[in-house]
Amino acid sequence: MESNRRRPPSISERFSLFREIGSANDEFLRRLAEMMEDGAAGRRMGTTRAIYESLSAPIGTMVRALASMSGGGYPDLLVRHETLDGEFRAELLKEQAQETGPLVVTPDHPDALRPDLVGPKAARLAEVMTRAGLHVPPFFAVTVSGYRRFMNGTGLQNLVAATIWSTDLRDRRQLRDACEKCRSAIEAARLPVDLEENMRQAFRALREKHPGKYGVAVRSSATVEDSESSFAGQFESVLNVTEEGLAQAYKQVVASKYRFEALQYAVARGFLDDDVAMPVMVMAMVQPTAAGVAYSRDAEHPDCRVVTAVRGLAQPLVDGRAIPDRFVVSRSTPAEIVEMLLGPQTLQLRCAQDGGIEEMSQEEPGPGTASIEPEVARRIAHVAGGLERHFGEPQDIEWALDENGDLMIVQTRPLHTAAAEAEGSEEARALIEGYRVLARAAIRASGGTACGQVHRVADPTAVVDVPNDSVLVVPHTSPRLAGFMGSIRAIVAATGSPTGHMATVAREFGVPCLVGIETSLSSLQEGMVVTVDAWSKVVYEGEVPEVLQSPAARSGHTGARRDPLRESAERLLSRVAPLTLTDPESPEFVPANCQTLHDFARFVHQRAMIEMFEVQSLSARERRHARRLAWKVPMEVVLLDLGGGVEQDGGFRVPIEKVVSVPLCALIEGMTDPRLRWAGPVGFDLKGFMSVVVRSAADDQRYGEPSYAICSKDYVHFSSRLAYHFATVDSVCGASVNENYARFLFYGGAAISARREWRAHFLAKVLQSNGFNVKLTGDRVEAVLAKRAADVLEETLVMLGRLMVASRHLDMLMESSATAELFSRAFLSGDFGFETVRKLGP
Repeated sequence: MESNRRRPPSISERFSLFREIGSANDEFLRRLAEMMEDGAAGRRMGTTRAIYESLSAPIGTMVRALASMSGGGYPDLLVRHETLDGEFRAELLKEQAQETGPLVVTPDHPDALRPDLVGPKAARLAEVMTRAGLHVPPFFAVTVSGYRRFMNGTGLQNLVAATIWSTDLRDRRQLRDACEKCRSAIEAARLPVDLEENMRQAFRALREKHPGKYGVAVRSSATVEDSESSFAGQFESVLNVTEEGLAQAYKQVVASKYRFEALQYAVARGFLDDDVAMPVMVMAMVQPTAAGVAYSRDAEHPDCRVVTAVRGLAQPLVDGRAIPDRFVVSRSTPAEIVEMLLGPQTLQLRCAQDGGIEEMSQEEPGPGTASIEPEVARRIAHVAGGLERHFGEPQDIEWALDENGDLMIVQTRPLHTAAAEAEGSEEARALIEGYRVLARAAIRASGGTACGQVHRVADPTAVVDVPNDSVLVVPHTSPRLAGFMGSIRAIVAATGSPTGHMATVAREFGVPCLVGIETSLSSLQEGMVVTVDAWSKVVYEGEVPEVLQSPAARSGHTGARRDPLRESAERLLSRVAPLTLTDPESPEFVPANCQTLHDFARFVHQRAMIEMFEVQSLSARERRHARRLAWKVPMEVVLLDLGGGVEQDGGFRVPIEKVVSVPLCALIEGMTDPRLRWAGPVGFDLKGFMSVVVRSAADDQRYGEPSYAICSKDYVHFSSRLAYHFATVDSVCGASVNENYARFLFYGGAAISARREWRAHFLAKVLQSNGFNVKLTGDRVEAVLAKRAADVLEETLVMLGRLMVASRHLDMLMESSATAELFSRAFLSGDFGFETVRKLGP
């Protein structure tokens, strides 16, 4: 390690770096204290990043300054800091190395099963196709690498960082404007040439495998979807897209990440922008005769599966605009239809010939006409059971029947809430007497009970804001309401499905939700207080304690809104704040054991003190530029001004009145105290005198070597040799409390070791009484007093000046620990010449 060192820096360079380290350490500790006091990163997505940068920057400064201060030492510290900083950025700020993987993959590609690359939605479908042996329309995925190629290659990621990260999440208007700015920029950008070409080639290959007359569905497969948080309906799906519209549809899906409601939902579920990467799935369209959603376990019938269906595309079902046909199918063999409930089926969508979606113009089917036959419902339920067994947990499945009657699986994801819903359904109760019933529901979409004021919304797809703690009354459910989940009490809708996107999101937040109510919504007037009992499918007027306080009141879910900004701040705090590197004397006090930013600060500050402490090795040039202190004390002091410590009058000898260094002036005041004895011995002890004679004969120590004072306006390093011992004071005494300290080092002497050690005990007693942290090793005393105000340190330095002179020759007088105690009491009482001790006599 030493071979890597460069020319040692001069004392002035070393001091400048030392002060730089001190200033950076002060900045780090100040910002860390602010963060620990606040306990959160603010209300902007970029605040966590800003806080980390504000903490990381001074640590980087400290690490580099120590390396320079030591002449190129500590290469292992530089490596450790770079490594840990990279880990922190990946973990805390979600910074990613530039992906080098494929931009586009098909289901037969080995990477197609990687949810981190293609997203969970595409990865599961690839598994269904290649391992479960079920029919899935041909598709390909534009990967995370493709997404980052688009966002980084066009500068969009920087635009998002500047826009979203600086937006206050509490300000809905500001957040809407920021989202719209990001969406517009993404949709207007041009795709990188290589990405667009890869997509077009994959599209043409897909059409060769599936040469139908319809286009493709371009759907999100975000890395956070279909996990504990479904993100159901939050991102865009563009249906029946032609090759010419592929690039624009891709940009629409990516831009939907910044749809206001989607961002609100993500934050409520604990995700920040950096957490959400957006792979996109491109799947061949089928023209379904019917489509829908199946749950491999039914919430209300634990022994059954449920299949919901509509004619044509499933879009009206999942969006909440249609009441679907509902089939409850037993899990027994053979399966039986336990319950069949047919919806109105007034809305049917299908693929248009020239791209896009069109609404079918036909008369409503007659009563009793189902969208699928019972046998088809049993077949879909059977497939749902197979997918549950394959993935090892209940599944939420989107399916479609093509024009040939083939069953296609177009999505499958975990169904996390079925068990909790089933548990609550057992506690449905009869109507509570004495309360007016405002509405009865045909279907429970999400269980639980709640009470609040009614807030009516005419168009749930365009709602701007809703009052907190309200019961939302809407004509139909919509995924666009997800951004308000966690702040509203319940939802009551005329139209919707328990297998729609809104129902999934409501269950995630534990928000009671009733759909398809029997009576008119007009009975639920704006501002009316109502109680929603979703378990029993009833809405009462007023507050009903019997419902709200019953065991069935719980929803069975943990639906509270999360605060990802606070969570992010807490993660940050846990990685930067703890101090694990505490003992500088331990062999474990090495760079490799730095685990936090605080550890780096501790290590660098400690080592910087040592590097600065080694000022005895002044260069010949520095010695030549040194001056002499002119004072009436029998001690020669070589003075080196680092700047601002001495008035510049050009003289070789510096009168003490020309010294303006605050800590040096304090030391001089102490050393020139008239109560001190400079002339003659402080006392006489024959045994002590003989020990000095014997030690002097065996030692070449010299008496009266020049002392060195290196100073600036608020810094001093005073190194002296008085009567066979060494004493050093090193101190910063300025405006910054965190940077201020006084360090005292004392060792040596002329007497035998026992007497020198008793003098060391005398020193330790005095220092400890003045607040120093003291370490004793034989006759060596090391003491530090840190983080004190300047006026406190000035008084302390005056005391140290007195102590340095008063301890001269005391080793000759130290006969025992009792003697050390006697002298320490005298000094602490103000008897710096030990007159009271003299009067006691031998």
